[in-house]
This record gives sequence, structure tokens and C-alpha cells, in this order.
Amino acid sequence: MYGVQRSTLVVGLEEQLFHKVASVLGAAKFYADYAETATGALESIAFLPFDAIVAAYPLPDMATQQFLSAVRKKDSPCRQAALVLLTPRGMLQEAEEFVGKGANRALAVEEFAQHLPHVLFRLLEVPPRFAMRATSRLKVQLSWGTTQTLCQTENISAHGMLIKTDHAYPVGTQMTFELTMPGDTSPVRGSAVVVRQTAEKRERLSGIAVRFSSFEGDDKRRFETLLAKIVK
Repeated sequence: MYGVQRSTLVVGLEEQLFHKVASVLGAAKFYADYAETATGALESIAFLPFDAIVAAYPLPDMATQQFLSAVRKKDSPCRQAALVLLTPRGMLQEAEEFVGKGANRALAVEEFAQHLPHVLFRLLEVPPRFAMRATSRLKVQLSWGTTQTLCQTENISAHGMLIKTDHAYPVGTQMTFELTMPGDTSPVRGSAVVVRQTAEKRERLSGIAVRFSSFEGDDKRRFETLLAKIVK
């Protein structure tokens, strides 16, 4: 199963509120990922682009402008993402000071259910991240030896992929992969590094996020060509 899916990273909201936001976004066909802190969000977007970011104002661990500047910096995968600040109604005017300084809109938390999907649809002007169920064979070199496992991707981009697996690999773990793309019988081969483990209770997925570090031979060009054809 594969198809195009809009992706949103929700940052800094309390978990209970995140689930409400995710429900509203899900009804509008947006996949919602979650980062409890701005620091965690920046680790995610360093390798994986999101179509939109919904961030709390104020953030729990970082100044808002510092976060916005990091998201919008040159070569950031989320430089062109739609970015909306969610804030209590009493702080809305203060949050609106960041519109045009990295944020696209500010919304009152009390009104997000009515307005958030519509605002995101109007703001989005970038291609969606690609959600794809595909087979991936991993070969992981660990201190006690080499392991091999067969698993499934949840989503993928030119930068990396989110892999569903019950195996816990520490951040920084190096691995090689064989990725079988839909419509192609020859697997794409390369190397990757683990950059994040999923928070299973929040994301309802046990897995790891990996960033591509290299490809074998001409596989990078072939991978990008296959991905572009499927997205169309």
C-alpha cells in the first residue's frame, strides 16, 4: 500500500492537546507526527521534511525565534513548510509578532478545530512527503556482531525513511539497507544512520528513523527516479 500523504509535525503541545490536534488533522487527511520539545523537533527535521509544522507558543524549551530561524535556515528540509503557531487566545497578539519572521500564521488554541485544516490547506505550496509501505532488509553492525532483519517502511523521502521494527537501535547506529521499491524488482542499496527512535505511546508505531548516508553505484539516481514516478 502506498500513496501521497500530507505530513505535519506538531511541536511542544501537551500530549493530551496533541491527540486532539492529531484527530482534527487526521480527518483532513494529514498525518501528524509529534515532538514534545523544540529540540526534538529540530532533530527530526534535520533529515526528514514535513509539509507543515504546528508549534506551541511559547515553546517549552526554546525561544520561539531561535526555533523559527533553525527551521528556516538555508538547506533545511522544512525551509518551505507551512508553519502555524498555536497559542492561548490571551497570547495571540504576542504570537502574531512572529508572522513573517518564520511563522506563517498564529491561531488561538481555542479555535484550532475550526480553522487549522483550512489554514494549512491554504498555506501549503510544497510537494507532500511520500507515505509508502515497502520492504526493507537491514544489515546492522553492532558491538556484539552483525544482525539482519526484514522490515517495512512507513514513509520515505529523498533524505531518509521511517521504518517499522520492534528492534531498538541506538541513535547513531550504522546500517546497510536493501529497499525494494514498488514497480521495481531490483532493490536499492546503500547505507544509513539511525537518527531517532519513535515514541511508541504517542506515535502508535514501534520503529526508527534513519538518514541516508550513501548509495551503492548508481542507486541514488535510480532511487530518486523511482520515487518521483510513484509520487506522480
